[in-house]
Amino acid sequence: MFQATCAACQTKGEIAANSGFFQARGKYNGLPAYKCTTCGVGLYVSNPGRAMLTKRAKMVLIPAASWTRMSEQWKQMFPED
Repeated sequence: MFQATCAACQTKGEIAANSGFFQARGKYNGLPAYKCTTCGVGLYVSNPGRAMLTKRAKMVLIPAASWTRMSEQWKQMFPED
């Protein structure tokens, strides 16, 4: 479990299974990617190794075009989500 803040809306919460703040969305350029459940933007954890030590993840916005493409792929793979 890691603490994180959305880079877009500043929502603070945990990155953990069923936390309700951030939903896992695979990887972006090899780094863990998440969807903010408050504003819907795509984010990636830029410091996954350090986050393991500090328990604080640095969230960075995924560019809009990339996030749109990733969201469409996710919907195709998991239609009910």
